[in-house]
Amino acid sequence: MLKVVVKGLEFYGFHGVSKAEREVGHRLVAHIEASLPSDACESDDIRDTVDYSELADLMIEVSESKSFKTLEALAHSFCRHAIKEWPVIQQIRVRLTKRMPPADVIAEETGVELILRND
Repeated sequence: MLKVVVKGLEFYGFHGVSKAEREVGHRLVAHIEASLPSDACESDDIRDTVDYSELADLMIEVSESKSFKTLEALAHSFCRHAIKEWPVIQQIRVRLTKRMPPADVIAEETGVELILRND
């Protein structure tokens, strides 16, 4: 099995439970792992794998498509879109975090991690 990885993708998103979060926005960080068969290792052909720059672009595109109240919903939407775009993906994992979240606690990051399998 092969993993295509995008680690530390930073982008700005307008997601959150409160109206203020959706208006002001936050810097988000995504870590993405797409697992697929290892055919690309032998073929050396980009058509047999997932282009990591396109995977990163898709994360930003999904984030900009609407304002999500939860990172869970954003992560799920991204994973569904990725599997639809690249059926070769057997499993996709995304970790989304907000830097310095607006909360009553002091934390460097808060977030979610989702794993979706292409069954």
